[in-house]
Amino acid sequence: MEMAWPPMDFAAWAPTKRTLHLIAQMFGKVRLALAPHQPNFIFTALYMTPRGFTTSPIPVGLRLVELRLDVVERRIEVQASDGGGRHVPFADLPSIAAVYAALFEALRALGVDVEVRPVPQEVPDTTPLDRDERPPAFELEHARRWLTVMSATQGIFDRWRAHFFGRTGIQLWWGAFDLALLLFAGKHVPAPLDRGYLMKYDLDAEMMNAGFYPGDDANPPFYYGYIYPEPPECGQRRVADGVIWSEAFREWIIPYDAVRNAPQPEELLRAFLDGVYTICGDAANWDRPAHSYVPPPLRHAR
Repeated sequence: MEMAWPPMDFAAWAPTKRTLHLIAQMFGKVRLALAPHQPNFIFTALYMTPRGFTTSPIPVGLRLVELRLDVVERRIEVQASDGGGRHVPFADLPSIAAVYAALFEALRALGVDVEVRPVPQEVPDTTPLDRDERPPAFELEHARRWLTVMSATQGIFDRWRAHFFGRTGIQLWWGAFDLALLLFAGKHVPAPLDRGYLMKYDLDAEMMNAGFYPGDDANPPFYYGYIYPEPPECGQRRVADGVIWSEAFREWIIPYDAVRNAPQPEELLRAFLDGVYTICGDAANWDRPAHSYVPPPLRHAR
Protein backbone atom coordinates (compact mmCIF):
# COMPACT_ATOMS: atom_id res chain seq x y z
CA MET A 1 0.00 0.00 0.00
CA GLU A 2 1.34 3.44 -0.96
CA MET A 3 2.24 5.55 2.07
CA ALA A 4 0.49 8.90 2.55
CA TRP A 5 3.14 11.57 3.04
CA PRO A 6 2.02 13.78 5.94
CA PRO A 7 1.79 17.59 5.91
CA MET A 8 4.65 19.43 7.62
CA ASP A 9 3.57 22.96 8.48
CA PHE A 10 6.66 24.50 10.07
CA ALA A 11 4.80 26.96 12.29
CA ALA A 12 2.80 24.11 13.79
CA TRP A 13 5.67 21.75 14.40
CA ALA A 14 8.38 24.32 15.26
CA PRO A 15 8.24 23.81 19.07
CA THR A 16 8.64 20.04 18.74
CA LYS A 17 11.33 20.49 16.09
CA ARG A 18 13.28 22.77 18.40
CA THR A 19 13.25 20.18 21.20
CA LEU A 20 14.33 17.34 18.90
CA HIS A 21 17.00 19.52 17.32
CA LEU A 22 18.50 20.55 20.67
CA ILE A 23 18.61 16.93 21.85
CA ALA A 24 20.35 16.09 18.57
CA GLN A 25 22.86 18.85 19.36
CA MET A 26 23.54 17.22 22.74
CA PHE A 27 24.02 13.81 21.11
CA GLY A 28 26.26 15.25 18.42
CA LYS A 29 28.49 17.00 20.90
CA VAL A 30 28.97 13.76 22.85
CA ARG A 31 29.81 11.94 19.63
CA LEU A 32 32.21 14.72 18.57
CA ALA A 33 34.01 14.46 21.92
CA LEU A 34 34.29 10.66 22.11
CA ALA A 35 34.24 9.07 18.64
CA PRO A 36 37.43 8.35 16.64
CA HIS A 37 38.09 10.91 13.92
CA GLN A 38 37.03 10.09 10.35
CA PRO A 39 37.26 12.04 7.09
CA ASN A 40 34.66 14.73 6.37
CA PHE A 41 33.58 14.67 10.03
CA ILE A 42 31.41 11.59 9.37
CA PHE A 43 32.22 10.51 12.92
CA THR A 44 30.12 13.40 14.28
CA ALA A 45 26.90 12.40 12.47
CA LEU A 46 23.80 10.82 13.93
CA TYR A 47 21.62 8.12 12.36
CA MET A 48 17.90 7.46 12.09
CA THR A 49 16.19 4.58 13.86
CA PRO A 50 12.58 3.34 13.48
CA ARG A 51 11.66 5.35 16.60
CA GLY A 52 13.94 8.38 16.45
CA PHE A 53 17.69 8.78 16.14
CA THR A 54 20.94 7.50 17.62
CA THR A 55 24.61 8.27 17.96
CA SER A 56 25.27 4.65 16.94
CA PRO A 57 27.76 2.80 19.21
CA ILE A 58 30.70 4.93 20.36
CA PRO A 59 33.89 3.26 21.69
CA VAL A 60 34.67 4.34 25.24
CA GLY A 61 37.68 2.40 26.52
CA LEU A 62 36.82 -1.29 26.14
CA ARG A 63 33.08 -0.64 26.00
CA LEU A 64 30.56 0.69 23.50
CA VAL A 65 28.13 3.41 24.55
CA GLU A 66 25.09 4.54 22.60
CA LEU A 67 22.57 7.37 22.99
CA ARG A 68 19.10 6.88 21.49
CA LEU A 69 16.09 9.15 21.28
CA ASP A 70 12.75 7.33 21.31
CA VAL A 71 10.00 9.73 20.25
CA VAL A 72 7.23 7.23 20.98
CA GLU A 73 8.30 6.62 24.58
CA ARG A 74 9.39 10.28 24.89
CA ARG A 75 12.73 9.38 26.39
CA ILE A 76 16.48 9.34 25.85
CA GLU A 77 18.12 5.94 26.30
CA VAL A 78 21.77 5.65 27.34
CA GLN A 79 23.12 2.12 26.90
CA ALA A 80 26.52 0.52 27.50
CA SER A 81 27.87 -2.78 26.23
CA ASP A 82 28.52 -4.03 29.79
CA GLY A 83 24.77 -4.09 30.44
CA GLY A 84 24.41 -0.69 32.07
CA GLY A 85 21.68 1.68 31.02
CA ARG A 86 19.75 4.79 32.00
CA HIS A 87 16.58 6.50 30.73
CA VAL A 88 15.91 10.24 30.62
CA PRO A 89 12.18 11.16 30.21
CA PHE A 90 12.96 14.37 28.34
CA ALA A 91 9.36 15.50 27.77
CA ASP A 92 8.63 15.39 31.53
CA LEU A 93 11.52 17.63 32.55
CA PRO A 94 11.00 21.36 33.19
CA SER A 95 13.60 22.79 30.80
CA ILE A 96 16.14 22.09 28.09
CA ALA A 97 18.82 22.75 30.73
CA ALA A 98 17.29 20.01 32.88
CA VAL A 99 17.36 17.60 29.92
CA TYR A 100 21.03 18.47 29.35
CA ALA A 101 21.87 17.94 33.02
CA ALA A 102 19.99 14.62 33.19
CA LEU A 103 21.70 13.30 30.06
CA PHE A 104 25.19 14.03 31.34
CA GLU A 105 24.29 12.67 34.79
CA ALA A 106 23.18 9.43 33.09
CA LEU A 107 26.51 9.25 31.27
CA ARG A 108 28.46 9.83 34.48
CA ALA A 109 26.42 7.12 36.21
CA LEU A 110 27.65 4.70 33.55
CA GLY A 111 31.27 5.80 34.04
CA VAL A 112 31.41 8.03 30.95
CA ASP A 113 33.02 11.38 31.76
CA VAL A 114 32.80 13.73 28.79
CA GLU A 115 33.17 17.48 28.47
CA VAL A 116 31.50 19.42 25.67
CA ARG A 117 30.94 23.07 24.79
CA PRO A 118 27.23 23.57 25.50
CA VAL A 119 26.66 26.24 22.82
CA PRO A 120 24.44 25.07 19.91
CA GLN A 121 26.02 25.19 16.45
CA GLU A 122 24.65 26.26 13.04
CA VAL A 123 21.53 27.81 14.60
CA PRO A 124 20.55 31.48 15.11
CA ASP A 125 19.74 30.99 18.82
CA THR A 126 22.96 30.12 20.63
CA THR A 127 21.58 30.03 24.17
CA PRO A 128 23.86 27.52 25.96
CA LEU A 129 22.13 24.19 26.43
CA ASP A 130 22.96 24.11 30.13
CA ARG A 131 21.29 27.51 30.64
CA ASP A 132 18.24 27.19 28.41
CA GLU A 133 15.28 27.40 30.80
CA ARG A 134 12.61 27.03 28.13
CA PRO A 135 10.50 23.86 28.43
CA PRO A 136 11.09 20.92 26.06
CA ALA A 137 7.89 21.36 24.04
CA PHE A 138 6.84 18.08 22.44
CA GLU A 139 3.78 16.97 20.47
CA LEU A 140 3.85 13.29 19.59
CA GLU A 141 1.79 13.76 16.40
CA HIS A 142 4.27 16.29 15.02
CA ALA A 143 7.20 14.05 15.97
CA ARG A 144 5.51 11.10 14.26
CA ARG A 145 5.02 13.09 11.06
CA TRP A 146 8.68 14.09 11.05
CA LEU A 147 9.70 10.47 11.68
CA THR A 148 7.45 9.28 8.84
CA VAL A 149 9.05 11.72 6.37
CA MET A 150 12.58 10.93 7.52
CA SER A 151 11.97 7.17 7.32
CA ALA A 152 10.47 7.39 3.83
CA THR A 153 13.29 9.65 2.67
CA GLN A 154 15.99 7.39 4.06
CA GLY A 155 14.46 4.39 2.32
CA ILE A 156 14.40 6.17 -1.04
CA PHE A 157 17.95 7.44 -0.57
CA ASP A 158 19.14 3.95 0.36
CA ARG A 159 17.56 2.31 -2.68
CA TRP A 160 18.83 5.02 -5.02
CA ARG A 161 22.45 4.82 -3.86
CA ALA A 162 22.64 1.03 -4.35
CA HIS A 163 24.27 1.46 -7.77
CA PHE A 164 27.04 3.83 -6.63
CA PHE A 165 30.50 2.24 -6.32
CA GLY A 166 32.31 4.39 -3.83
CA ARG A 167 32.15 5.84 -0.34
CA THR A 168 28.63 6.89 0.57
CA GLY A 169 26.41 7.35 3.59
CA ILE A 170 23.08 8.63 4.93
CA GLN A 171 23.41 10.74 8.06
CA LEU A 172 21.37 12.99 10.32
CA TRP A 173 23.45 16.14 10.77
CA TRP A 174 22.78 17.76 14.12
CA GLY A 175 23.92 21.23 13.09
CA ALA A 176 21.09 21.93 10.64
CA PHE A 177 18.99 18.88 11.60
CA ASP A 178 18.91 17.65 8.01
CA LEU A 179 19.02 14.09 6.67
CA ALA A 180 21.76 13.90 4.04
CA LEU A 181 22.83 11.44 1.37
CA LEU A 182 26.53 11.85 0.57
CA LEU A 183 28.41 10.42 -2.42
CA PHE A 184 32.18 10.89 -2.57
CA ALA A 185 34.05 10.85 -5.87
CA GLY A 186 37.27 9.77 -4.16
CA LYS A 187 39.31 12.94 -4.70
CA HIS A 188 40.60 15.49 -2.22
CA VAL A 189 40.02 19.20 -2.84
CA PRO A 190 41.32 22.21 -0.87
CA ALA A 191 39.20 22.96 2.17
CA PRO A 192 37.31 26.28 1.94
CA LEU A 193 38.71 29.07 4.10
CA ASP A 194 35.42 30.93 4.69
CA ARG A 195 33.63 28.27 6.75
CA GLY A 196 33.49 27.34 10.42
CA TYR A 197 35.70 24.58 11.76
CA LEU A 198 33.26 21.70 11.19
CA MET A 199 32.05 22.89 7.79
CA LYS A 200 35.56 23.63 6.59
CA TYR A 201 36.79 20.08 7.06
CA ASP A 202 33.51 18.62 5.87
CA LEU A 203 34.18 20.13 2.43
CA ASP A 204 37.68 18.87 1.63
CA ALA A 205 36.58 16.18 -0.84
CA GLU A 206 34.65 16.01 -4.11
CA MET A 207 31.09 15.12 -3.18
CA MET A 208 27.43 15.16 -4.07
CA ASN A 209 25.14 16.01 -1.17
CA ALA A 210 21.37 15.65 -1.30
CA GLY A 211 19.02 15.78 1.62
CA PHE A 212 15.86 16.81 3.42
CA TYR A 213 15.72 20.00 5.49
CA PRO A 214 12.74 20.18 7.90
CA GLY A 215 12.25 23.94 7.64
CA ASP A 216 12.76 27.11 9.66
CA ASP A 217 11.00 30.44 10.23
CA ALA A 218 11.93 31.66 6.75
CA ASN A 219 11.80 28.42 4.73
CA PRO A 220 9.20 25.63 4.59
CA PRO A 221 10.61 22.08 4.48
CA PHE A 222 12.45 21.21 1.26
CA TYR A 223 14.76 18.74 -0.43
CA TYR A 224 18.14 20.05 -1.55
CA GLY A 225 21.08 18.95 -3.65
CA TYR A 226 24.50 20.34 -4.46
CA ILE A 227 27.89 19.31 -5.77
CA TYR A 228 31.20 20.36 -4.25
CA PRO A 229 33.25 21.91 -5.75
CA GLU A 230 30.39 23.72 -7.43
CA PRO A 231 30.36 23.15 -11.20
CA PRO A 232 29.91 26.17 -13.50
CA GLU A 233 26.55 27.69 -14.38
CA CYS A 234 24.52 25.70 -11.87
CA GLY A 235 21.63 28.13 -12.12
CA GLN A 236 21.21 27.34 -15.82
CA ARG A 237 21.29 23.57 -15.48
CA ARG A 238 18.03 21.63 -15.46
CA VAL A 239 17.64 18.97 -12.78
CA ALA A 240 13.96 17.84 -12.81
CA ASP A 241 10.43 19.23 -12.94
CA GLY A 242 9.73 21.62 -10.08
CA VAL A 243 13.40 22.01 -9.09
CA ILE A 244 14.87 25.50 -8.79
CA TRP A 245 18.38 26.79 -8.20
CA SER A 246 18.68 28.87 -5.00
CA GLU A 247 21.32 31.57 -5.20
CA ALA A 248 21.01 32.11 -1.44
CA PHE A 249 21.76 28.48 -0.57
CA ARG A 250 23.84 27.62 -3.67
CA GLU A 251 21.72 24.48 -3.95
CA TRP A 252 19.03 22.96 -6.14
CA ILE A 253 15.86 22.71 -4.10
CA ILE A 254 12.38 21.25 -4.44
CA PRO A 255 9.69 21.98 -1.83
CA TYR A 256 8.59 19.09 0.37
CA ASP A 257 4.98 19.82 -0.55
CA ALA A 258 5.80 19.33 -4.25
CA VAL A 259 7.13 15.86 -3.44
CA ARG A 260 4.30 15.04 -1.01
CA ASN A 261 1.57 16.04 -3.46
CA ALA A 262 3.13 14.39 -6.52
CA PRO A 263 1.25 11.38 -7.97
CA GLN A 264 4.37 9.28 -7.30
CA PRO A 265 6.52 11.00 -4.63
CA GLU A 266 9.31 8.43 -4.80
CA GLU A 267 9.59 8.79 -8.58
CA LEU A 268 9.87 12.57 -8.30
CA LEU A 269 12.50 12.36 -5.56
CA ARG A 270 14.50 9.80 -7.53
CA ALA A 271 14.29 12.04 -10.61
CA PHE A 272 15.69 14.86 -8.47
CA LEU A 273 18.61 12.67 -7.37
CA ASP A 274 19.17 11.44 -10.92
CA GLY A 275 19.28 15.02 -12.20
CA VAL A 276 21.85 16.18 -9.66
CA TYR A 277 23.97 13.07 -10.26
CA THR A 278 23.83 13.61 -14.02
CA ILE A 279 25.42 17.03 -13.48
CA CYS A 280 28.21 15.31 -11.52
CA GLY A 281 29.23 13.67 -14.79
CA ASP A 282 28.29 16.37 -17.28
CA ALA A 283 29.68 19.43 -15.46
CA ALA A 284 31.77 18.24 -12.49
CA ASN A 285 33.75 15.67 -14.51
CA TRP A 286 33.01 12.63 -12.37
CA ASP A 287 33.90 9.33 -14.04
CA ARG A 288 30.41 7.88 -13.79
CA PRO A 289 31.23 4.48 -15.37
CA ALA A 290 33.95 4.00 -12.75
CA HIS A 291 31.41 4.72 -10.01
CA SER A 292 28.77 2.33 -11.35
CA TYR A 293 27.96 -0.81 -9.38
CA VAL A 294 25.69 -3.70 -10.28
CA PRO A 295 24.68 -5.56 -7.10
CA PRO A 296 24.99 -9.35 -7.39
CA PRO A 297 21.83 -11.47 -7.17
CA LEU A 298 21.00 -12.51 -3.61
CA ARG A 299 18.86 -15.57 -4.32
CA HIS A 300 21.68 -18.00 -3.41
CA ALA A 301 22.55 -16.16 -0.21
CA ARG A 302 19.09 -16.14 1.34
